[in-house]
Amino acid sequence: MAVFTYFKHKIMQTTFLYTITLLIVNFNFAQETGSISGVVVDGEFGDGLAGANVLIEGEMLGAAADMNGLYSINNIKPGAYTLIFSMIGYQVNKVTNVEVKAGKTIKIDIVMNAQAYETDAVEITAKALTNTEASLLSHRQKSVSVSDAISAEEITKSGSGDAASAMTKVTGASVVGGKYIYVRGLGERYSTTTINGAELPSADPDKKSFQLDLIPSNMLNNINTIKTFTPDKPGTFTGGLVDVTLKSYPEKFTVSVNTSVGYNSIATNNENFILGNSGGTDWLGIDDGTREMPKALNGGKIDIPRISAVKTKEQAAYLDKISKSFNKEMKPKAANALPNSSFGLSIGNTTILNKNNSIGYFGSLTWGQNYSFVDNGEVGRFKLVGNLNDVSGLESEFSGIDIKGIRSVDWGVIGNIAFKNPGFGEIKLSYMRTQSGESTGRYMYGVRDRDRTTASSSTTFETRVVSWQERNLNNFQIDGEHQISSLNNMKFEWKASYSKNEQIEPDQRYFFNVYNVQPDGNKYYSFDAANSQPISRYFRDLGESNFSTQANISIPFNVWKNLSAKIKTGFSFSEVNREYNQRRFDYDMNNLILNDYAGDIDALFNNVGIIDSLSRPSRPNRWFGITIDNEAIQDSTNYFRGDSKMQAFYAMIDIPLIDRLRFVGGFRYETTLMNSRTLDNKDEKGTLDNKDFLPSLNFIYTLSENMNLRLAYTNTIARPTFRELAPYQSFEFVGDFLYKGNPNLKRTQIKNYDIRWEWFLNPGEITAFSVFYKDFTNPIESFIDPTFSDDNALRSVKNVDNARVYGFELEARKDLGFISGSLNSFKISTNFSYVVSEVDIPKEDIEEKKANGDINPDKTRPFAGQSPYLFNFNLSYENTDSKTSAGLYYYVFGDRLFLTGRFATPDVYERGYSTLDLKTSQGIGNNFIVALSIKNILNPAQIFSYRLNNNLVDKEFIYSSIKRGITYSISLTYNL
Repeated sequence: MAVFTYFKHKIMQTTFLYTITLLIVNFNFAQETGSISGVVVDGEFGDGLAGANVLIEGEMLGAAADMNGLYSINNIKPGAYTLIFSMIGYQVNKVTNVEVKAGKTIKIDIVMNAQAYETDAVEITAKALTNTEASLLSHRQKSVSVSDAISAEEITKSGSGDAASAMTKVTGASVVGGKYIYVRGLGERYSTTTINGAELPSADPDKKSFQLDLIPSNMLNNINTIKTFTPDKPGTFTGGLVDVTLKSYPEKFTVSVNTSVGYNSIATNNENFILGNSGGTDWLGIDDGTREMPKALNGGKIDIPRISAVKTKEQAAYLDKISKSFNKEMKPKAANALPNSSFGLSIGNTTILNKNNSIGYFGSLTWGQNYSFVDNGEVGRFKLVGNLNDVSGLESEFSGIDIKGIRSVDWGVIGNIAFKNPGFGEIKLSYMRTQSGESTGRYMYGVRDRDRTTASSSTTFETRVVSWQERNLNNFQIDGEHQISSLNNMKFEWKASYSKNEQIEPDQRYFFNVYNVQPDGNKYYSFDAANSQPISRYFRDLGESNFSTQANISIPFNVWKNLSAKIKTGFSFSEVNREYNQRRFDYDMNNLILNDYAGDIDALFNNVGIIDSLSRPSRPNRWFGITIDNEAIQDSTNYFRGDSKMQAFYAMIDIPLIDRLRFVGGFRYETTLMNSRTLDNKDEKGTLDNKDFLPSLNFIYTLSENMNLRLAYTNTIARPTFRELAPYQSFEFVGDFLYKGNPNLKRTQIKNYDIRWEWFLNPGEITAFSVFYKDFTNPIESFIDPTFSDDNALRSVKNVDNARVYGFELEARKDLGFISGSLNSFKISTNFSYVVSEVDIPKEDIEEKKANGDINPDKTRPFAGQSPYLFNFNLSYENTDSKTSAGLYYYVFGDRLFLTGRFATPDVYERGYSTLDLKTSQGIGNNFIVALSIKNILNPAQIFSYRLNNNLVDKEFIYSSIKRGITYSISLTYNL
């Protein structure tokens, strides 16, 4: 332990000294020459213009832009110069009065437009700029919809490890549970995720939401979040459509190799770290069969005799075989939490076959392993007893300590190849596979206050959990883009995609016991099966696939004053299939075994199967110690399937109405058929059959060359999930409640109103202000059925009348050179969102609260997961002369609803907290980059709590509270 403590302090000292040294070195960096750098951007498409030439007029100095449009010219003597930007097929641009100073780098970003005919060079006066995300902002300026984006460059600078964590930097976006994306306070059914434009399936058992933490950050080219609907996009997003664009082939040969190692202040080498049992391929995030269901049970309904039904030796032998076929390990064990580590490799190139044909390719592999640990978490459950307005506190059911260790392994591969011909167009084939495996060991213990009979008496509970979860995504795509010059440069685009997302949870083990300390100091153990979940093993797997096709035709034409316009039309088709299976096996125990249990779980499970066949040879059902219970796996409602087919046709026009006013609008017509059913043909099916006409009206007024005012009115929809539509009742083993779907659900219809003002100050800089309002009809909300008398709550869903979401967003990105030339290398980026949501509470919940003492219950509540405010502030530093960069990233969100309370018990909220990250990097020579980062510097407590607020008290009660620790890491990258 002392060695690792030393290692920890050394990393902290090294990181601190390294960062201070970099800043000192670069503030005192002085040379006799200066530099010019920047990015060259295609004016029509907003992409970096690879291969563009940048020359200093009258000097033998220049550079060519790389694959991202970036260029750098070094060793320039101080003075005033003229830059010449040129590229075949583009207008030549001259930038005059470029003042170069010794020891300084001036940044010149330029937008180049295609050359329609012979013309003189365009002359521009130089402006000092500092941002290199100009291509995305140029896209955004010309976009037909309200959108926000984050580039691969910014993702790398921030140290985000996956697509989910990168999304926290986007205006109006938040991440719940580390994987679920919420845009403008709306998630799950109100957001859609696509990859390279094709919609992704969801393997989450309860949500219509792709888990974005499955996509590693070094596979990303950019993430674009579209916030207003246009007819060429799916009609099923209201908060936002998150389009993840993967890296594609480069214009020249590139190789990149990176590796990292990290230390977590709580997890790494903690002597108390625990995990479940492990398999030989856990390092790949794939179970090697260690946790799979015994082969004797791996098929349909299994006829396992219960102890009371065992009459013969043959039946006893069969039950003995089945009971002993499971792994006996039922508790987490001590393990070593190694330092976090990762590795990545990518390679790509474009090969010129002849003067007209080329082939590009790109491949990437990434792997990472992380350990996390909660060593002193708090957990508690409370309920309201009495009249809400007369109590000064909630009654504790139990409270305790939570200890949880997690080892997660994530890897991914992508590969794509493209054929390109100027006359024919481009065809691209791509494949992506990501895999995540997570092993968890958990031990909770504490006081079960509901059993307390006197002020000094109590029952101590102990819960042990061993679990493994695999998630994976496979995505195949083929797409093409063709421009037909003989048909007025008509563009034809097509795409076919197949994706499958799986979540597999084999052999999750739950062991629960209680004990009381006797007067003599000994512990008396029992299992209290009547008031707790029985000792059990749980298997669940879920898979969802999505096959989709789409085709689009764009026809450009000119209107009054020779202004450009475009008609776009197309169709799409998608078919989604989902399968869900879950099985639970409970254990029955002989009373003698129960009485002998003294807290040793391993010793207890040495009594599985037949333990005594001699004392009562004629009573085989009395031979057993511990046996598997057959009851839970006979229920056909543990298996269900769902399918849906969606077809859509759209037409839209992009046309200038007057010189400065542009209209983009049209309609989308979608037909949808959804079915959900169990394996039992006797059960009713859930069906949704809809036809929707969805208009979209967008007006873009150009206030000046770099300033837009956008107004939009759109209609969108949100559909129920397969499980919500299925009308059967089932026991949800994870969560310990009953759930019943509703076949009478309607889809939700939403009217969206948006206004955005945006000012693109310079390439890479922006100031923007947005206002939005959304009106929901028939939103789907969960409720607890008050007529259900079972001890377990029955949860269901229904349409309520209305909901509303409204708010505003502020955004600014600006370099600090306008304050002083010495601050040219610094940039700030900040955004703030304020959101209010109000959804009608189901009348069943309102009546239930009234019946339990809440005289005047609320009639509305916010959407679950919606924060009233989000705030990002980033301060970055970049010196291209010394190849040094550093960034400080601050993020905070407001309280958000986590769980609605039963009866009059208050709801549970996740309390807002702040995070602060630091990342620095240093280029070494032409090929190496070393980076140091500190994540979660503030190490806030993540608290979920009830809040009782009445006439007597305003008090908080802990549902759970944990700390994640501070993570320090160092990485090395080689680029060729």
